[in-house]
Amino acid sequence: MDQTIRVNKLEFLLQNPIPYRYVLAVCLGLNLFMDAYVYPEVSLTGFYLLTVVLIGFAFENKPLQVIATGLVTLLRFHFSPLGMPEVEVFLLAWVTYFLVSCSLSVLIKRYLRERKNVVHLTRALANALDSRDSYTANHSENVARYAEMIAQEMKFSKKECDNIYIGGIFHDFGKIGVSESILTKRSKLTETEFSQIKKHPTIGYKILKHVPLFKHNGVLDMVLYHHERFDGKGYPEGLKGEQIPIAARIIAVADSFDAMTSNRIYQSEKNLEYALNEIRKNIGTQFDPAVAQIFLKIVEAKGETILTRTRNVEKN
Repeated sequence: MDQTIRVNKLEFLLQNPIPYRYVLAVCLGLNLFMDAYVYPEVSLTGFYLLTVVLIGFAFENKPLQVIATGLVTLLRFHFSPLGMPEVEVFLLAWVTYFLVSCSLSVLIKRYLRERKNVVHLTRALANALDSRDSYTANHSENVARYAEMIAQEMKFSKKECDNIYIGGIFHDFGKIGVSESILTKRSKLTETEFSQIKKHPTIGYKILKHVPLFKHNGVLDMVLYHHERFDGKGYPEGLKGEQIPIAARIIAVADSFDAMTSNRIYQSEKNLEYALNEIRKNIGTQFDPAVAQIFLKIVEAKGETILTRTRNVEKN
């Protein structure tokens, strides 16, 4: 899947000017109607300011803003009870309207750019974590891709699928706070070392909760709860069944599948059938039965090809 930054609902609205153009047309028409038939003796300057604000949302192109604000200025004075003003007054009003709409469009672009910069930076850190050694390279991307497949098969909305993909990218972000000697240890972890590993969901949550983009799209739930088990024996909180957010239950299946079908420093790559059997064995204990069954259906339909893209990335 294209790895472009996915956007939340607010960003989508800000990036899509078409709805604002319809609203602008309605608002301008309403202004003209009120000016001509409802309040013909009163200057409705304030209503035209609303139209000017909508121009900033509707048009990013500066020449179009110049034309649109010029039209609004002309219509405003045409229907004014005072009639058309002197040229200097007309031009001053036009420039003022243009500056208002232009300033708003600049602020919108700056806001979107800053949001993207935050995600790019955070994702770069996630990729850096994956690349600490060749065994974990591409793990987050794999998990994101598998999780998104499950969400799509479960008929989640486009926005929900996008958010689950992002959650897959960042699910192991907390490992940035775990000692590299533990993450890359070849022998079995001690109880103390494993207790450090078990802290990574909480570490990731505490870091990423400060990223505004992740506060309302479920990513924090996926980061914090992807190691919870359906039988309540997982961590960090021991949630059980549907207490675990559905997105985290999806990540849990995707994460385990990639762990079993990829080379890890503590285990060799297992074959596809082994991974499927392990998922089947743990339905209802480690995994949500509905999520696991859907993923098994996906893998059985795609076969070995489900791994093709990942393996190609690892070889390059």
